[in-house]
Amino acid sequence: MKRLCLLRHAKSDWGDPAKDDYERPLNERGKRAADFMAQFIAQSPYRPDAVLCSSAARAVGTCAPLRDALGDEVPVTYREELYHAMPDVMLDEIHNAPDDAETLLVIGHNPGLVLLATALAEDPDDEIALRVAYGVPTGGFIVFEFDVARWNEIREGKGRTVFFGRPRDLMAEPASEKG
Repeated sequence: MKRLCLLRHAKSDWGDPAKDDYERPLNERGKRAADFMAQFIAQSPYRPDAVLCSSAARAVGTCAPLRDALGDEVPVTYREELYHAMPDVMLDEIHNAPDDAETLLVIGHNPGLVLLATALAEDPDDEIALRVAYGVPTGGFIVFEFDVARWNEIREGKGRTVFFGRPRDLMAEPASEKG
């Protein structure tokens, strides 16, 4: 079984209109959400064995506290191809992930991230899949399980959606209800 986790980058800073979209960093709210989500993911049953991250500044900023929380044993690969990638490109990146990783985390951007999540769902009418289809906010975290042995076997419509969390909801829950 392979477990695929998708994380939308945290809230970015729009304060400098001259700054290129690719270079936009996280704003203060985004930094807090990234710190929280890093701890949540690192302590959850969905802790990744490998991470693929867009190389855009806001994705790298989202990944930084997670990288610290996971430690050096979890490889993080930054891919320019994931910047505003559509589902087919994201799926190509996933297909090339190392098969020794049982849980893979991809950090990316909308609209591609929500489109991929919607396409992967085995049962689009499942409660979690419907919540994902409604929208994935910044910092949103989605987990799928696939009954496959290799990442290149991941196909649309074959993922069981097992978790969806938004930072504001997860931050509000008592610790006993998380994960």
